[in-house]
Amino acid sequence: MKRLQNWLPIVAVAAVVTFGMAGAPKFVCGLTGKESAECCCESKDGKLLCKETGQILDACCCETK
Repeated sequence: MKRLQNWLPIVAVAAVVTFGMAGAPKFVCGLTGKESAECCCESKDGKLLCKETGQILDACCCETK
């Protein structure tokens, strides 16, 4: 039982680190292939614009990774 008590804090810290890293989604621009923490598409004047390339799009070019 003492062995389990020694390993429990280590397992708990590993679990927190693992869930913390998996929590934030990454976005990948479909036009440039660049990864970012947020989507590179924005709405301007009623049109969808890719901030990476400056292209006007019909649909968002970002994919979550």
